[in-house]
Amino acid sequence: MYALAQTCKRLDWIWMSPHWRLARRVLTRAAMVLLIMTLLYGVWPYSTLWRLEHAVAQNDRVTLAGLVDLDAVREEIARRLNKDQVSLIEAVSDAFIEWLESGIRQHGVEALQILVTLDWISEQFARIPTHSLGLWASISEIFFEAPNDVRIRIDRTPLAPPLILRLQLDGLTWHVTMIHD
Repeated sequence: MYALAQTCKRLDWIWMSPHWRLARRVLTRAAMVLLIMTLLYGVWPYSTLWRLEHAVAQNDRVTLAGLVDLDAVREEIARRLNKDQVSLIEAVSDAFIEWLESGIRQHGVEALQILVTLDWISEQFARIPTHSLGLWASISEIFFEAPNDVRIRIDRTPLAPPLILRLQLDGLTWHVTMIHD
């Protein structure tokens, strides 16, 4: 009886062997595709940073406007100023607070509309030290807070506080939705 059971197992394995090889090959390819897609997804925000860096360096306002959601940036800063609302901006530098206070004194309720512009975004990036590696040498932290939300910390000149960016995925494009120092 034991010998018959062993013979049946061998026959089952012989019959299953080609199917198992095919299944293993399909699963291996699927795992490789999944791994490659995951790596590409992780690199995707870096490509947006590269485009952002080049748009600022070449003073390309069209590309910069396509990468930065100014309304979202203004809204997030306004949330930070309103103590009754929750903001993703945790802590800001003294220089940032002074800049906002000065703008509010000068422009009143329209301060964020006047101050937070593409020129201001460009100025923030202009304070990043230039290295042979460009912006990449200054990135000290980058992490996904959610599949469609990336937070980036960029160290700047010794006298300037770090620049904090938030990229959010909107359709097929990452947009800057928060920026502060």
